[in-house]
Amino acid sequence: MKSILAPTDFSACASQATEVAAKLARRFGATLHLLTCLDIPKNWAQLSALEKAQMPEAQQRIYNAEVLFNDLRNRFSDIEANTVYCGGKLTQEIKQYALKHSIDFIVMGSHGSGGKNEYFVGSNTQKVVREVHCPTLVIKEPLEEINFDKVVFASSFHENEREPFLRFKDFVKHFVPEIHLVEIHTSSLLDPPYFLSHEAMEEFRGLCAPFRCETHIHRNFNVERGIRAFAEEVGAKLIGISNHHRHPLKRMLIGSNVEALINHSNIPVLSIDYEKATAPVS
Repeated sequence: MKSILAPTDFSACASQATEVAAKLARRFGATLHLLTCLDIPKNWAQLSALEKAQMPEAQQRIYNAEVLFNDLRNRFSDIEANTVYCGGKLTQEIKQYALKHSIDFIVMGSHGSGGKNEYFVGSNTQKVVREVHCPTLVIKEPLEEINFDKVVFASSFHENEREPFLRFKDFVKHFVPEIHLVEIHTSSLLDPPYFLSHEAMEEFRGLCAPFRCETHIHRNFNVERGIRAFAEEVGAKLIGISNHHRHPLKRMLIGSNVEALINHSNIPVLSIDYEKATAPVS
């Protein structure tokens, strides 16, 4: 892991994620990239000095951001930290920045949401997980230390989950983890027979070596709630889940579980984008 991106709006929630990103950058010797999206013209850099002078509010927003960025650079003076502001839509800016700078990992905070907002608005974090093809760690609570020594990977354990799991393992191996593999059954006709689930998980258990690994089939009426309940039951410090980008209808059925988990889990969640999973973390 060489490059970590932490988008921020300088809120308390975003600051928690920024602190985690900085701790990870120290641990991995990575460059930390801090990006904020401001209410300024998208083509600000191309405007003339006269055009910029006619927009004092935009200039003030940039000045405020630079002051806050300077504070962060001073706080993280022991690591390489790049800061940048931009206009435009946050998700698109993150996507473009991640591609341009070969970002390996994104860290974001999330308040979560409830009621109508959850279905009609959605958080920026959910949109990033949905649209930006990069592993994304979502933080809800401050982490005094980064110690993912007990982790859960929730999956169907089909063959196409193999690469996302290996990428997850490449990240958590640095914490010498106890790994719990879990598949959620919902008493639905779509649930696979138990023996097939166990057989598939045994193959993944072999991939966990040399770390301790346990396999579980957990029953719950809802996949996302089942993952959260199981993770809390075993005392997990991190939940890993692959994030498929398939046909839009399948994304609604499968991807929605990822977004709901990010929205509701108080335990950090690492969403592994399947389309990027072939490039292992090292």
